[in-house]
Amino acid sequence: MTRTILASLFAPLLLAGSSTPTVVAKLGTGGSSPCGAAQLGRYLYVANYGSGTLARIDPKTNRVVRVIKVGLGPCGVVAGGGSLWVENFTGGTIAKVDPGRLRVVKRIRVGLKPWDVSYGFGSVWSSNFGNGTVSRIDARTLRVTKTIYTGGSPACIRTGVGSVWVGSQGTDDIYRIDPATNKVTPITIGKGGSVCVDPHDDGVWVSDESAGLVSRVDPATNKVVATITVSGAPADGVRGPDGMEWIPSQTPTGIYRIDPATNKVVSIVKATQHPFVVRNGFGDVWVDNFNGRGLWRIHVG
Repeated sequence: MTRTILASLFAPLLLAGSSTPTVVAKLGTGGSSPCGAAQLGRYLYVANYGSGTLARIDPKTNRVVRVIKVGLGPCGVVAGGGSLWVENFTGGTIAKVDPGRLRVVKRIRVGLKPWDVSYGFGSVWSSNFGNGTVSRIDARTLRVTKTIYTGGSPACIRTGVGSVWVGSQGTDDIYRIDPATNKVTPITIGKGGSVCVDPHDDGVWVSDESAGLVSRVDPATNKVVATITVSGAPADGVRGPDGMEWIPSQTPTGIYRIDPATNKVVSIVKATQHPFVVRNGFGDVWVDNFNGRGLWRIHVG
């Protein structure tokens, strides 16, 4: 998707399926266009793309307790090695944040327009949307140790199931990187919009933005074994605490809860005008409103 900043309104919650998702809080994030989020210690941290900030939220009160400047266009944020790592899409850097002092201790120059960041295998991984590469950063020395060419326009990036997985906007493929060799294996999904990935032992879930599809890839064979139709433009999802795969869709808005046991949509949650990223934290699901200033906390029970 094109990251633009628009106005927003909250939408009502639509409930379906056997479980009951309940909005337990609607909160601000101390900035505009909230995007990625990560839990570390006692707090949830949210990157505000429009404001260039990182917000610390106390889940006990659902209030922002501190906001710091981290760069230009931050979206992806991940916890790893006792630190927070924040991608700056416009600034071309990955910021390392010390959570104790809540300050940026290093900005690491990576490729053009880093879309997302992940942590695993002793490294920090940046997907560089603007030049078709992934930067591998040594988490100890904070140096880029390898620039890996994938092609396409790398988007969401995750580590899991022994590999690094990279989505790509506008291409038919996702990319699987072997962290032992840095070798890239393209996996064809189709339809030219496999933007986001969420790897698990039961499958790698791929959001195909342009086709309105969610594909399930078998990590043992690298083959698509299921395709689920959703409406609109599915984006950056997560495996929820309820065991369902939560996939946000931007147009029309809604979060699709998919049962991995059946590959079926069990409910659609209508939350915020423009849900782009869904994340876990403190036993709940957190959904951003990328076109506004809001964050919804949803409990399933």
